[in-house]
Amino acid sequence: MNILINSNIDFSFAGFFQSKGEWIHPRKIEKTYEIIYVTEGEVYMNEGGKDICAKAGDLILLEPEAFHFGTKTTMDVSFYWVHFFVDKGTLPFDERFFSGFENSYLFKELLHYNNLPDIPEYLVNSLLLRILSELCYMSNKNGIGYDARAEKIYEWIRINVEAGLSVSDIAKHFGYSPDHISRICKKNYGVSAKELINRFLMAKARSMLANTDKYVKEVAAELGFTDDRAFVAYFKYHDGCFPSEFRNRFGKVHMNSR
Repeated sequence: MNILINSNIDFSFAGFFQSKGEWIHPRKIEKTYEIIYVTEGEVYMNEGGKDICAKAGDLILLEPEAFHFGTKTTMDVSFYWVHFFVDKGTLPFDERFFSGFENSYLFKELLHYNNLPDIPEYLVNSLLLRILSELCYMSNKNGIGYDARAEKIYEWIRINVEAGLSVSDIAKHFGYSPDHISRICKKNYGVSAKELINRFLMAKARSMLANTDKYVKEVAAELGFTDDRAFVAYFKYHDGCFPSEFRNRFGKVHMNSR
């Protein structure tokens, strides 16, 4: 057995869904876990008697052998879906709804490799494990010593991040000095406030490049850069490639509309 493969997590299949006209999630019971990451529109559904509303940027993790069904018809919906089995034990977290999943480009990367011929199983498996690891971290971070003040700062940066955001802006909003803001971030997240800004800004950039057809100039404008050249230079510095190279890296995606 290849030691690079986690034998407890068994990837099944995945794809990208886009609705045509009105759509409602079908009534289903799956044998697998299913991840749904919404990229556009809203998904209304019920699983096990619990109502769920997921908007763009939200992620749902559905349980195996649990009846779920759509509760509301919507328009212009798109989402990534990934099915997998847990062969031994259980997932190391209980949360099943996640708001603001940062590294959504991982789904396109997973689909790209899964749809190429002769790709090693461990490569697809590793991307699934990365996604599940991110979910585990998001689920557990509130229970491992982070204080409420740090959480508010973290979430405010994530929601308000743009190219022009500075540590001074954050400090002014919360009434602290820039040095104090950075100390709080470093203590609770292991990185400075400036590094958090870069992390969230790059996550937004990767997500827009991977999941939309917007021109680089449009992406740059939405992220608050002075022009597309500034964005290209920033992206190249932090990711090691140009935005166009990143976008073209993962092009093979299985799509469905039902």
